[in-house]
Amino acid sequence: MDEIIKELNKKESKNKFQLFFKNNFNKRIAMRRIQKFGGWLSSMIMPIIGLMIAWGLLTAFFFSGGWVPVEIIDKYISQNVIIYLIPTLIGFNAGRIVHKDRGGFIASFVVFAIIVGNQYNPGFQEGATSSPQFLSAMIAGPLAAAILKGIDKLLDGRIKQGFEMLVNNFVMGFLAFGLGVGAFYGMPYVFNSITWALAEVVRFLVNNKLIFLTALIVEPAKVFFLNNAINHGVFTPLSQGAPKSILYLLEANPGPGLGALITFMIFDKKQRGNAAGASIIHFFGGIHEVYFPFILMRIEMIIALIAGGLVGDAIFQSFDAGLISPASPGSIVAISIFINSSGLDYAGVFLGILGSTGTSLLVGVLIHLIMRKKYKKSEVNYEDAAKKMQDIKGKESKYVSVNKSAKVDLSNIKTIIFACEAGMGSSAMGASVLRKKLKDANIDIKVVNYPVKELPDNAEFVITQVQLSDYAKQKAPNAIHKSITNFLDKSFYDKIILEFKEKLETNNEERKTT
Repeated sequence: MDEIIKELNKKESKNKFQLFFKNNFNKRIAMRRIQKFGGWLSSMIMPIIGLMIAWGLLTAFFFSGGWVPVEIIDKYISQNVIIYLIPTLIGFNAGRIVHKDRGGFIASFVVFAIIVGNQYNPGFQEGATSSPQFLSAMIAGPLAAAILKGIDKLLDGRIKQGFEMLVNNFVMGFLAFGLGVGAFYGMPYVFNSITWALAEVVRFLVNNKLIFLTALIVEPAKVFFLNNAINHGVFTPLSQGAPKSILYLLEANPGPGLGALITFMIFDKKQRGNAAGASIIHFFGGIHEVYFPFILMRIEMIIALIAGGLVGDAIFQSFDAGLISPASPGSIVAISIFINSSGLDYAGVFLGILGSTGTSLLVGVLIHLIMRKKYKKSEVNYEDAAKKMQDIKGKESKYVSVNKSAKVDLSNIKTIIFACEAGMGSSAMGASVLRKKLKDANIDIKVVNYPVKELPDNAEFVITQVQLSDYAKQKAPNAIHKSITNFLDKSFYDKIILEFKEKLETNNEERKTT
């Protein structure tokens, strides 16, 4: 009898383990967590990109090898901005994401302590000098904010009336004191070790002329909306302090995406107009997200992107080309501004973009020729692309079901929120398109764009990319949610306009009858 009970207990434990593994490690949950982490990383640094561009312009003009060298500006503005101001602002933004303003303030204090601590103790390598503490800000900032948030939760409801401000200020003060002193002495060792290890990997790839192999990871990851996380969460922190860096080009290169879009313009008559519009926005506007749905329509085209990325990065590497600042968005305009001021750099960057475009186009053409019979049999549109996205990413698409729900009450909608990963590129473009269409239809509704992480609880009407819909619903559970696969899909916006028009007409008729 005891043996039977033991056997049953073993089976029950095994079933529990299998259930736990299934619930926590399936593809859908894993990809969602990766996307959330990627969005979290990029949301820390994306709002600061404008100031990084300002720093890049200062450097391009005034540093010793710049267009108009001015030593005093380079020494007192450029260097102090990159060493003190930008990392502190990144720390504030990272802390604010975790615990609003209080989190931002304590994160700024701790990050500043790390910055000056790094000058006191710049590293364990002989001859090491202090470097911009971007990575430190992205790790220590949210960590400090999370500790304060935990303490605030413990004290919530336990403070006597009238003493809230006193207790809150002293809690932050004592915590900032302790974390600041500890960060000054201890954190430089930790972050210098992390930076050193990552830099050694990059150095190994550069020295062995293998940096172009990063395209094997970068190009597929971009299609799954991890582009901002890779560019601003990994490459940008590793590049800071260098006169120029090839890392700024690896994700920003618009060549592979342009080649793929030209392929669709040649072979797909139905999507030719959309692909043409997307190519202009992608290449000149720098919003790479517009070509992702096209790739998901023909998933084999990822091979064309990888091939284009490999060739482009190899050309950048062979010319030792680099940018002096991150090009964000990844527009040919931004890239042109931040090319290091030498003939080889200009030649390397433009030839690399041209080579990646040509390679992606050539491989894309071959893919379409090889797969032409399959493509003729299966007509793929954006709805089909959304379904294919489910298979690839393990996520249910809400596209069709959401767009059919025109019966929801739209009477009280005052604001429509367009949300994307960072709240700047694709969501700003989508909001602009919808804003114009609403104005043309004489519908008085405000349209704004937000990072999906910062969606307000009281949001009324939210539009997100398909793969961010589940997360958006968690952040704003009471809102009406719509999912979009392609920001240039006019029919999507027309359906929304039609829904609002029908509701307005119904309300007018009801008023007349009463």
